[in-house]
Amino acid sequence: MERIDRALLTISRALLAVSAAACAGILGLVVAAVVMRYAVAAPFRFTEELAGLLLSALAFLALPFAMAGNANIRVTLLTDKLPPLGRRIAWVLGQCIMVAFCAIFAWESYGLAEFTWRLSLMSEQARLPLGPWVALAPAGLAFTGLIAAWAALRPPPAEKAQHL
Repeated sequence: MERIDRALLTISRALLAVSAAACAGILGLVVAAVVMRYAVAAPFRFTEELAGLLLSALAFLALPFAMAGNANIRVTLLTDKLPPLGRRIAWVLGQCIMVAFCAIFAWESYGLAEFTWRLSLMSEQARLPLGPWVALAPAGLAFTGLIAAWAALRPPPAEKAQHL
């Protein structure tokens, strides 16, 4: 089980690094657009579209790391007061809800991604191919759901810390 934990964390960290690169790319684009607008009076025509695509990539690539590191938002006001068995049941139920959410969202976004790929859709102004960008949503959500399903088999974070 520890090997799988390490593998999931390693993959999610790699995706987080790509997400951070997307964030840096957004910063670089914005700075370049400002310089071009005020220095040359001719901004790049692709800046806004590419920044939006990078923002989408940033979110869907960082989501698996948040799940793998138990950094997602939780309300534990009631579950902290439960006995260990109740806490475990609440943990598994919460993970199952996350898996269901990821599965539904991934399935729906896969349909959009497949449609985008099939028609070779491009962005409106810069004519950037949208297929790779749209495919990040189902891929990121599917991997996040896999991590959530795996986490359901593990002890809740608070319990895990007590056993270390």
